[in-house]
Amino acid sequence: MKSYVFFSAYFKEKETVAASRIYGLTKSLKTLGNEIVLCSPNVNFGNVSDDYFIDKFIYLPTEENPFLEKIRKVYKKNRIYEERNSERNSFRPYENVRSLIDNNILWYDHFYSPSRNQYFQVKYSSKLIKQIALQFSNSNPILVTSSGPSIMNYFGYKMKKKNPNIFWVADYRDLNQNNPYKSDKFNFKGKKMDKLVFKYADLITTVSYGAKEQNIENARKMGYDIRDRTYVLYNGYSKDEVSRISSFELSKKYKDILSSLKIKIIFTGTIYPLRRIDLFFEALREVDNALFVYAGGSYDLVDYYRNKLKIESKVINLKVISKEEAEFLQRNSDILLQLKADVKEDGILTGKFFEYLQKNKRILSLGDKDEEYNEICKSLKNVDILPYDKGRIAEYINSLKLEDLKENYDPNIERFSWEILAKEFDDFISQKLIERKSTA
Repeated sequence: MKSYVFFSAYFKEKETVAASRIYGLTKSLKTLGNEIVLCSPNVNFGNVSDDYFIDKFIYLPTEENPFLEKIRKVYKKNRIYEERNSERNSFRPYENVRSLIDNNILWYDHFYSPSRNQYFQVKYSSKLIKQIALQFSNSNPILVTSSGPSIMNYFGYKMKKKNPNIFWVADYRDLNQNNPYKSDKFNFKGKKMDKLVFKYADLITTVSYGAKEQNIENARKMGYDIRDRTYVLYNGYSKDEVSRISSFELSKKYKDILSSLKIKIIFTGTIYPLRRIDLFFEALREVDNALFVYAGGSYDLVDYYRNKLKIESKVINLKVISKEEAEFLQRNSDILLQLKADVKEDGILTGKFFEYLQKNKRILSLGDKDEEYNEICKSLKNVDILPYDKGRIAEYINSLKLEDLKENYDPNIERFSWEILAKEFDDFISQKLIERKSTA
């Protein structure tokens, strides 16, 4: 049996895609007979996941940030303005201020809670690190720090300094540098956290081969060679977590959607920058056989384009709903919409994609410039990839027939189950520990 100690700002809250990675990994590692210790914020979240398999909780000190909450509405409003009016890849208003906030506040030591609709700050505590280090003074656990926020790497560094014999795994859900979805301007703290990881971590995990290669390049520019210390740990799905919700209450609540004879295209989640929901809506204007249902925090953006393009009858905007409701709608969809960027990207494999995979539904993925993603999808029979071409999207939707959209389970998705991913990861860690012992 091995002991894993996880540091993560995300775990409990079902609505966060980031939490599903840590939840799926820790639960599957536990079924393999390992001890699991979780260090995570003690916040009174709303819709939370089961935690019965966690052997011990250690709570990270967390605070509210009133100043950040005051500027958050301006930040969100400005982002929507940019999505509507700015040219792609052009200078955006307040870019310097936003970069400063993103890199040194939001990405560094803050996390967002959908159920609380606010950001929280994770506070570093040397006292806490000393207490944890004392607990494991007679053993050498595997320490896993999940970033972001990137301060998790600082916890890992301090733990490693206290006990050099621990095996530190720095997990990157997102890149701190050369991330296509944020600027590198004023990225002081992110680069500092990267430097600590590249120098001291025993293993560096990422969510895709594209992210792995970018991290290797980031390390090289800082003077470190991490090629032998990298591992791709995909996001995944848990077989026993597949939603089977068919409650009478939800069926009644969404009866108008469920009873529609049109093809139900559903998107649940955040619409990130560079995702061309506007172009998808333009394609919807050209079809009469589809109903688009949106649920998530980008409801203002959806409302804007729905009204601007006068397609109110073809778009239902549910705004923010619970995880259970979102999964219920996914299970009762005909098509699940996946939005990729409209620029070249490398290995952006979000947790949302794997959440969609487990539903055994047809996935329409817009954006065809991610070569790693495209290669993975070649073996998945339920995924159709189209470029951001309004005519081709409209032609695709018009060609669909309800009778051809039955659930069709694809066994190829099983390689992305947490049961398999965690076993491969655990075996890899075991081998690394043997190698380290033999060279000691």
